[in-house]
Amino acid sequence: MNSLKKQILIKAQPGTIWAILADVTRTPEWVDGVKESERTGTIREGKGTRWHESCELDRQHIEIDQEMTVWEPMQKAVIQSKLPMNGSMTRTLVFHGTPEGVEITVEFLWDLGIAGMLLGEQKVRNILDQSFENTLANWKEIAEKA
Repeated sequence: MNSLKKQILIKAQPGTIWAILADVTRTPEWVDGVKESERTGTIREGKGTRWHESCELDRQHIEIDQEMTVWEPMQKAVIQSKLPMNGSMTRTLVFHGTPEGVEITVEFLWDLGIAGMLLGEQKVRNILDQSFENTLANWKEIAEKA
């Protein structure tokens, strides 16, 4: 299992930051590489929310199924992703209020299965590292403008 950990401080109200995360149909606005997102389950928000994303990462088209497996509003969320070729990813987001805003720590754990072996783990790590940086910067920009 591969991992990366990132932190970001967003100078916005916790509710604003959380609302962006909660609306999975808006991920194309801020998650790097996501072109389309569609809710696939009946739960609209919180634990058990499911959605499907069509993505482009390093010029490769990828279809991803997502599920919110932990939902503790404005404290913690965990997203489990099913990736092509028996891959998976888990993103754990922890929120901490500060006088300046909200600090978010995100831990990314992934196993790309066959795709990781074909592409090479270091190449994948570099691509994902940049993608995660872009995603957090986009989230920050949207939240701070709201």
